[in-house]
Order: sequence, then C-alpha cells, then structure tokens
Amino acid sequence: MEKWGKRRKKKMKLFNKSHSKNSEWYFPGGKDLQMESGSNASLEMFKDNPLDSLAREICQNSLDAGIEGNNKPVRVEFTSFKVKAENIPGYLELKYEVINKAMKQWPNEQKTMSMLRKMDRILKNKFVNVLKISDYNTTGLRKENWKSLIEQVGSSVKKDSSSAGSFGIGKGAPFAVSDLRMVLYSTLADEGIQSIGVMKFVSYKDKLNGETIITQGTGYYGKNGSKEPISKDFGLGGEISRTEKGTDIYIIGFNRDLIENWTKEITYSLANNFLFSFYTNKLEVIIDNKVKLNYSKMNKIVEEIRNDKKLLRKYEYLPGYYDVLQDEDHKEFNLTGFKEYGIKDGEAILYTSNKGDVNRRVLMTRNAGMKIKDLNRISSIIKFSGIFYAHGKNINGILKQLENPNHNDWSKDRSETPKKAGRFLKDMNRFIKETIKDTYTEKVADEVDAYGVSDFLPEDINSIRLSNKKVKDKGHKKVAIEIEKINTKSKVARVRENNHITGGDDKGVTKGGVGQGDSFGTAYDGRGHRGGSSTGNNFGYGDRPGENGPNDNDDMFIKNRNSQKKITNVKYRCIEVDHQNGMYRLMVKPDKSLSNVRIDLDVIGDSGKKDTVQITKATYRGKQLNIGYSNVYIQSLLAGSWQPIMIKLNGNTRLKLEVEIYANI
Repeated sequence: MEKWGKRRKKKMKLFNKSHSKNSEWYFPGGKDLQMESGSNASLEMFKDNPLDSLAREICQNSLDAGIEGNNKPVRVEFTSFKVKAENIPGYLELKYEVINKAMKQWPNEQKTMSMLRKMDRILKNKFVNVLKISDYNTTGLRKENWKSLIEQVGSSVKKDSSSAGSFGIGKGAPFAVSDLRMVLYSTLADEGIQSIGVMKFVSYKDKLNGETIITQGTGYYGKNGSKEPISKDFGLGGEISRTEKGTDIYIIGFNRDLIENWTKEITYSLANNFLFSFYTNKLEVIIDNKVKLNYSKMNKIVEEIRNDKKLLRKYEYLPGYYDVLQDEDHKEFNLTGFKEYGIKDGEAILYTSNKGDVNRRVLMTRNAGMKIKDLNRISSIIKFSGIFYAHGKNINGILKQLENPNHNDWSKDRSETPKKAGRFLKDMNRFIKETIKDTYTEKVADEVDAYGVSDFLPEDINSIRLSNKKVKDKGHKKVAIEIEKINTKSKVARVRENNHITGGDDKGVTKGGVGQGDSFGTAYDGRGHRGGSSTGNNFGYGDRPGENGPNDNDDMFIKNRNSQKKITNVKYRCIEVDHQNGMYRLMVKPDKSLSNVRIDLDVIGDSGKKDTVQITKATYRGKQLNIGYSNVYIQSLLAGSWQPIMIKLNGNTRLKLEVEIYANI
C-alpha cells in the first residue's frame, strides 16, 4: 500500500508539473449554473439500439456532406483497435483530477457514481478500446458545420434542404457507445486540418481565479485549453495525416458489451436503413477492413436474414423491399399533381412489385436514401411491396420540415402551417395507396387461358354448357367459357388469385400430435392426461393416436426438430363453388415439390382485417384430408401443376379467403 502511494504521488507530481500552466481539457463553468448529472438526455435516446443509431446517424451525416457533382459514392469506414490509455489526450488530467472532483460532487447519485467508477476503471487499464469512423468523397467539416457540431445544442447546419439531418441531436449517438463519453473529431476541409476532443461529462465544483464555479457537463480538448480546434491530427493508432477531404471520428472507450458482435450489427443495420442508398450507388461501407458493403453484397445479407428467425423478426420487411429492386419487372410511378404544394411532377418515384417476399408496406425515404418509415395500412388483401423515393429539392424541403428528431416519421404538427401540411401528407399517402390498389387489385375476369382450363371446371362435366355467343376465337390463345348452373349447385361466382405466398418465418409442428377427432381421443402422455378434445383443440399429445386420429400411413406431422417454412413463389386461386353450403375450390400450384404441407386459411373482412375461418371438411381428388380448425393437411404437392382441393367451411356467406402454405421443401 505504501509503495502504491509513493508511485501515485510521483505521477501526481509529473502531472502537476506538466499541466500547471496549460490545462488541456477545458470544462467551461460559472456561478450558479445548473448542475448536470450523468443522465444526459441527448445520449439516453440512443441507448435502446446504440449500434443501430450510430450507423444511421453517422452514415446520414456523411451522405449529407457528399461532394456535389461527384459520381463516386460516399465511402464510410468503421475500424476498431486498442490504444494505450496513456495516449488518450489529457489522460493524466482526467485520471488524477477531473474524475476525482466529479466523484466528490455526486456521492449520493447512484447512476452518476456508477458511470464515474467505470471511467476510473477504464483509465486504469493499460489499453482502451477505440472505434474509428472515417468518411471519404465528402467535403469534410467546414467552419459553419464545425461550430454546429462542437459548440451548439439542437443546431444542425447542412449544405441544403435535401440533407437528412435537421435537429443536431444525432451527434449524440457516438457518445452513447463510449464508456468514457469521449469522442475525438479530426477533419480535413477547405480550412485545412482541424481536430478537437469532446467529452459529455458531469458538472462539478472547481476554482477559477480564487472563486468557486460550477462546470457545465461538456468538456473540450482543444488549443491552449479552449474550445478552439488544434491544427493537426490526433494520431491515434499511428495513422498518417489525411491528404483527402473528409472526417475521422474516434470513439474512445468503445463499450465492451458491444464489441463482440459489433461488425454484424452494423452490417445488418446499414442494409436495413440504407438499402436504397446502396442501390443508387450513393454509399459504400467498409467494416473492420474486412467487409465491404455495396448493393452487390445485399443479396448475401438478405439471404442471411431470411434464414435466421431472430434476424427476420428484427428486419422482417427488408427482404420484401430488396425483392422490389431485384424484380426486373417492377413498376415505377412518378409523383404528379402536387403543384399546389410547390412540388414539380416527377420529384418522387414509387417502385412496386408483387413478387418475392411481399410485405404489404412501402419504404419511405428522402434524397439521401436513408429509411424514414414503413407506410402500412394500405391493403391487407393485395400482395405487394413498395419503395417511395422523394428525391426532388422541393419535396425534400417540405418533408425535412415535418421530420421528427429520430428521423423515423413525418408529422403535420411540426409545420408552421399544420393544416396544409396535413393535406400534403394525406395526398402523398393517397397517391401511394391508390396507385398500388389500381395496379394490383385482382379483377374477376370472364376469360381464362385455355391452357390448364380443365383444372377449374366443376367435377360434374355435364354441368357445363358452351354458349356460342360467349365463345370467341382469339388465335387459339384464349377461349371464353360460360359456366351455367344446370344439374348441380356448382357455379363459379368469382375467382380470386394471388401469385405468391410470402413470408419466411418458421411455424413448425413437432411429432407427437394427433388430428382433431369427433370425440375425445384416447392418447395419454404418461401422466394420465388425455389427448385431443372435441371442443376446438387441433391436436392432442401422447404416445399413441386417438380413436379418430390419422392412421400411420397418413401422418400429417413432421419429425422432431424439423420445422416447416412458409413457402414463397406459390400460385393459388380460391374459387367459390357454392357459398350457401360453404363450398370452395382451392387451386394450388407450387414451383417446387412440397411435403408435409399445412395450408392455413383466413377470411378477409370488408375493412381488410383478417379473421379465422372454420373448415369442416377438405378433400383432394376424392380423398378426405386431415383438418384443424382453419388448417388443411396434405402429404405432398407436386411442382408445376394446378392441384384442386375442395373445402367446406362452417358458414353460408360469400367470403374473401387468404391462403398461407407451410411445408418441408
């Protein structure tokens, strides 16, 4: 203990000698200032998803600083490394003076003391984690940007109205991932190289010219102990001085809990938030000198998300948006008719597709290409995905004014003229919704392709009569067939078609269940409990089937630990046969052969809301199928051919049905 005390006194002596004339860290203060604790609101808002917030804010700012007229994408590089603690600017001052004064000020504030103790431990380590973020093909931080970033709160100076940032709050994101709450900035712009350190600290009492003052929470490492930047690089990590315009950000004390998976999290976040920026070649990112992100790499990332249940829950809409861009036949619609708002025709484009993992949503983005929000409640029946890209100067100026601080929504109440802004947002959303509905609403047609028409004929062929006035020769490509009610109740009242069934999440059933019987089953679980009941349970569990369950040759269940997946690229048509008796014909045509198939049916109400529908019977080519409450089970479906399944529902009204299919591929 005595030896440690002598060593500490020796270091304190060196510290006092080297800092007595010129304190490098400057914490401005004065009399009667409000005390700031460790609960910093500008940082707390980024704590829920710190790496996601960091990726969004950093790349947004870099895109805003892109060089006009430059065809090269903005390049952002994320690199992690360690530096010796003693190489941190102002290390001795922080370790032996500043943190000690702060601890004396906040002995009873648990959160603040916990933060200060962590800082003290980090500075006592030999090495400290650093995350460096650099951008290229940008202007760097000009003089007006510099003052906004370093000195001002709630201020954001951007080059034009189309820039993504507007509140100046996003600059807090790097501090939220630093255990020292310390960020060093170094930039090369028109004014040359400038560097400064910023620390989001706490207030404490100090002496100035013999008087007691209260420091503010933010400190600066600058020229001669001031807020003025120094004219050289920090040189952390042994880098040479910049020769290309741009900015370097050093996050000192990069959070230890985030280090393990930071590259993956940043990768997925960037793909989710900047998909359209990559697509338009505005952005490329290099992560830890290993991973290079551009649009050509999105396919691999999206496939990883599709095949991982946890990732798919977090980024569930990304695959659908990617499929819009990948669809060579996707449709594009220019925004028109908004001159009353000062917006020229063509200032925004709506991209749509009904192929792939459709998600019934539209990604909304502005000029930079960063995702703002998902527009939903368009239609629960129509299958589609879309991307709305507002790239024009005038529409960007309006949307920027309506954007919230988190850059994830637009609100009319942020405008100086809320009523007009509200009309604009409604008109913009109406354009999107009506365009999609007009494009993809399924229409009942009197004509069907002659190819495969037999699949849609009633089982009683004698009930069909061809009317001469209805049959039209169109080069042997299409023939109109009138289905008339003659000897049976079968009449095709309408046809509803959907080209693709979407999704990607697993909904498996494990072996051990028995089908719904007409009465209680006799299966037991070894503890005296019965199997399936007659009151709505779909399955019973036990070591043998119930009396009315499926036989061994018609097992509708899959093996243990083998999950079913929602199948994409399946065509289906629901044909009403006799709604008064609840009879429908479901035609299914998968592009791949499927086994252990489960078909889920939902009814769509007039409001577009889904609800369950009860199935009382299902047959395939005359053979009765196992059913659950709203499920049909079939052992296999063949690829490339229409296969008819007759379904009887518990109801006598016309219904709009939606189908989802799960199976082993």
